[in-house]
Amino acid sequence: MPDKAVFLDIDGTIVTLDGRGPFDDDLEGIARARARGCRFLICTGRGFGNIPRRIRDAPWIDGVVSGGGARVEIGRAVLCLKTADIRTLCEVSRRFLAEGKQCTFQGGRALFGINKGFGEDTAWKPAADGSKIPILHGDDFAVRYRDAGIEMLTVDKTMGDETRKFLERSFDLYEQVRHFDALIKGENKAKGMDLALEALGIPLENSVAVGDSENDIGMVVHAGAGIAVGNACEELKAAADWVSAPCGEGGLVRALEHLGLV
Repeated sequence: MPDKAVFLDIDGTIVTLDGRGPFDDDLEGIARARARGCRFLICTGRGFGNIPRRIRDAPWIDGVVSGGGARVEIGRAVLCLKTADIRTLCEVSRRFLAEGKQCTFQGGRALFGINKGFGEDTAWKPAADGSKIPILHGDDFAVRYRDAGIEMLTVDKTMGDETRKFLERSFDLYEQVRHFDALIKGENKAKGMDLALEALGIPLENSVAVGDSENDIGMVVHAGAGIAVGNACEELKAAADWVSAPCGEGGLVRALEHLGLV
């Protein structure tokens, strides 16, 4: 069997929305598929620093597309990194601080939050992956955290209309259950897939994408084979080539079986 590349969303696809997973049956399927030449890559809207270590550092991961395509990494080599403009981040900070709404800025090594209960300790150690740091002033990203490397934002659905219009100048908004994902405008999972595939020497027709939400539609349509898990939104199910079982109920392993990869 020729090499295949399988791109996996995280939330709602291999991990449930309450944080359970990856599941044993899916992991067994991954091991069997890898033995037959398949490569597995995470393709997520999460910023790199917000990917759980048990997934990001797992031995079965061959690469990561994070921030909805803002960052592409194969092994430990970063092929692409697009980050949000500092001036824009400061304006976003001022608006959410003024509105009293929640916003999380997801970077390569840390999370920064407004009204997220991160506490008052603003001492950031850049090597501390997964650090959670409060944004307390509108100019923090210009003064204190210029090297934060923000790949994407998660923003409060109840933000004001003017704030939303402002965000849409620089970000593409994707609705989730509890918030909007704000991905850097022009970046997307399909572009990230292409960079990863080129680095791996695998043609697009030998790619598979598995997802559950609106921001997965681009990668599922783009891939050689696009799979929606059973709990996916209706829009993704309509766009997919096949609908598998839900996340946590064998969604990934059944997809691999359907495609003859295990």
